[in-house]
Amino acid sequence: MSRLMHMRQRIKAVQTIKKITHAMRLISMSTHSRMKHQEEPIKRYQEKIVELFAHARAMRPNYHNPILQPSDPPNKKPLVILVGSQKGLCGAFNTNLFQFFNLEMLNKKIKPAIITVGKRASQYIQKKDFGSHIAMFDTFALHTLLTIADSLLQEITHANPHYSSVTIYINTAPSFFMQRPKAEQMIPAMIPKDNDGKKHPEYDLEQPAQQVLGYLADQYLLSHLQHALFQSLLAEHSARFVSMDSSTRNAETMLEELQIDYNKLRQAKITRELTELSAFFIE
Repeated sequence: MSRLMHMRQRIKAVQTIKKITHAMRLISMSTHSRMKHQEEPIKRYQEKIVELFAHARAMRPNYHNPILQPSDPPNKKPLVILVGSQKGLCGAFNTNLFQFFNLEMLNKKIKPAIITVGKRASQYIQKKDFGSHIAMFDTFALHTLLTIADSLLQEITHANPHYSSVTIYINTAPSFFMQRPKAEQMIPAMIPKDNDGKKHPEYDLEQPAQQVLGYLADQYLLSHLQHALFQSLLAEHSARFVSMDSSTRNAETMLEELQIDYNKLRQAKITRELTELSAFFIE
């Protein structure tokens, strides 16, 4: 009897876990689908900002932005932004990123200033000695993405002296079922030249050209930060869906096996009791 009670408790526990993983699977799928519809406008906005900035720079060939194109060597004052997940239960999403980041730091042999985005990234960096942990954002979600990107921009543009290089480490999703770590260099910026062969209209600037180009430079950097954070969050939800889907399927398989074992044990107990009763009446 005690064994049957124990098996019933196990079945209830697995059923509860299955309900949780199934709910998380649906939430991740819903969030991923909603974000997927927003991906194209964000990418198109970034491309337009890059195109506009390249054309404006072509109008002022002598323009130089000390933030996007620092004169110091990259290793003099580097900044690293590590973007992990806010929550767990997303498979090897964080593990692969942190291993990739660890190898990069060992190969470059530098001690950068580090900004972390996501609770898991903050916890990882606090246990390591890669460099000075200057800022952390522990509430990384879709509704905080723009605020975090703006805060990162302020940190980069208001640094004194300016950072000699800025690299952001994120996970990207080449496909829904695959996540891949990536290091994207923000500074020095690889600004494309305006050489598409088209005749662009000349802009009449009300403000000084230096001020307008400075604003466009900030928007250029901000659009890249927003897109990188968006990519990481999109990959996180796809990784969590895959992980929770696998967990739900495993729970279903385990329930089937437990139910079969429970039925066998229960039937054996009933058969034994019937045998004992039959023997009693025969006597």
